[in-house]
Amino acid sequence: MSKEILILDDEQEQDVKPDLKYGEQIFKNFNPETDLEFWENKHEREYMISITLPEFCCLCPRAGYPDFATIYLDYIPNKFVVELKTIKLYINSFMNRNISHEDSINEIYDVLYRKLEPKYMKIVGDFNPRGNVHTVIEISSESLIKKQGKNNADDEKSRDDNRRAGARRIEERERDRARDEKRGSSGLRGGSRRDSDKGGSRTRGFDRDDSRGSKGGSRGKNFERGGDEKPKRAARDGFRKISYEGNRKASVVKKDK
Repeated sequence: MSKEILILDDEQEQDVKPDLKYGEQIFKNFNPETDLEFWENKHEREYMISITLPEFCCLCPRAGYPDFATIYLDYIPNKFVVELKTIKLYINSFMNRNISHEDSINEIYDVLYRKLEPKYMKIVGDFNPRGNVHTVIEISSESLIKKQGKNNADDEKSRDDNRRAGARRIEERERDRARDEKRGSSGLRGGSRRDSDKGGSRTRGFDRDDSRGSKGGSRGKNFERGGDEKPKRAARDGFRKISYEGNRKASVVKKDK
C-alpha cells in the first residue's frame, strides 16, 4: 500500500487550520524585540523588584511533552523597569515552542538583561518534576563561581578561627588544672597537720573518758573490752492480769428502755 505525502503551501495550510483565538495569535506572533515594553525608572535609590511567573510552559524538544515551571525574577533597576503585562505575554509565548529547560531560561535572562541593563538580576526556573527528574535553572549577574569561591574562603577562615579558639580553650583548661592541683597539694599538707592536731586532741579526750569510765564502773569496763558491747537494759515488768474477787468477771447488763 503506497503512502501519499501531501505537501501544502502556506495559504492551503492556513485554510486547513482552524481560526486561532486572539490569545493564541498573541502568543504566536509575540516578538520580544518589539513587543516588550519598558518604563522609565523614576527613583534614584536602589530597590529590588521581585516577580513570580507560575504559568511558564514549553514543549520538550525531543518528545514534545509539555514542561511546566515557575519563574522567579529578581532585579535592581537602573534606568528602566519592565512592564508586567508584556513580560507575562513574553513568558506565555514559549507555550508552543520546542525548547529545553536550559535554553529557555538562558534566553529569557539574555533578553531581559540586554533590554533593562539592571544593576543586578537573578532568574530562577523551577520546573515541575517529570519522569522522576526535577530541574532548577539559576542565572545571576553575579558570578556564581566567584561567589562560591568567596564562601569557601570565608568557611576556611571560620575554620581557622575555630581551631585557634579551641587551642586557646585547651591552654586555659591546662592552666586551670595546674592551678587547681597546686592549690590542692598545698591544702592537703595544711589539712594533714590540722587533722593530726585534732586527732591528738581526740585521743586525749578518749583517755579522759577512759579514766572517768574506770571510776564510774560499767562504762569503763565496756571501753576496756573494746566498746563493742552495749549496756544491758533492765527487764521491765510484764502487764499484770486483772483478777476479780471470787473469779467473777464483769458482766454486761442491758437496761430496759
